[in-house]
Amino acid sequence: MTRKGRELLAKNDGSFKITKFAFGDDDINYGLYDASNSDNPDTNILNLPVLEPISNEDVAQRYRLITLPMGSLKVSVLSVNPKNITVDYGDTATFVVKTTNGNDSNGYYAKSRDTEIAVIESSKVTPNSAGEATFNINTGINAGSRSGSVIIDITGLNTGARSTVNLTVSASGT
Repeated sequence: MTRKGRELLAKNDGSFKITKFAFGDDDINYGLYDASNSDNPDTNILNLPVLEPISNEDVAQRYRLITLPMGSLKVSVLSVNPKNITVDYGDTATFVVKTTNGNDSNGYYAKSRDTEIAVIESSKVTPNSAGEATFNINTGINAGSRSGSVIIDITGLNTGARSTVNLTVSASGT
């Protein structure tokens, strides 16, 4: 549940109304699937402990369950270039994203997990005629006050496809 949802639920005044929800399987370790167990290959998966709920909406449901359009043969994937970026403190980093096996004509959304290290110039970007969108990431005094490493999360607005960029901001210039 998002922070706003928890606030409305806590009011207990009827203002809490579910308008959107999503299912995910973040707690499932599919590596435990045992095809050699002819009776029940899912036994190890079904016996996983239920973990604590995640209250940070930035990292919750990283593996959402989706419904594909009728006739879809492939799952959409985001191609990000580069996946790993290193820049000096105060420099701007850039990456390009494009959807494979789908269409994200409404664009892409990106979010920095630590705005003290990196801030996205424009969190929503629409793709060009080639289907590519470019994100610029500010660091240094234009972002926050720290150097270090941060993950940038990217989501396709039509397909829901997700990917990440690993950004390292060196301490030079601080």
